[in-house]
Amino acid sequence: MKPEQILIQHDLRKTQGRIMVLQEFSKHDKALAHNELQHALAGKVDRVTLYRILDQFEKKGVLHKIPDDEVSVKYALCAHNHEIDHQHSDDHAHFKCNDCSETFCIDDFTIPNMKIPEGFKVTEKFLLLGGVCKKCA
Repeated sequence: MKPEQILIQHDLRKTQGRIMVLQEFSKHDKALAHNELQHALAGKVDRVTLYRILDQFEKKGVLHKIPDDEVSVKYALCAHNHEIDHQHSDDHAHFKCNDCSETFCIDDFTIPNMKIPEGFKVTEKFLLLGGVCKKCA
């Protein structure tokens, strides 16, 4: 789906910065950290604007956060951005390569529901698998 279509689908204004961020994500099949995006968009989108775009994209369900053991968080495009009708859910696993440190969504593996103690409420689920990706194997 084109960046402009994703923005329309999520009721977001079409700005040059948002379009450039989505274009950068479309170039990769992996999750990206803020500093990777900042480097790729140097001179085009400033650091603060980039933080705001990523925050808004996450709130609107365009991107999802992936906790990382080296950087605080990485971001990945939500798979449902290719569908018109969707129910937003990012309860899938992620895989981080121990060699190249790239992180990938594993959409075919849904994180199962777990029994938690009474009185607790799960609001987020994260599963990060580690190993060696197919490029590094």
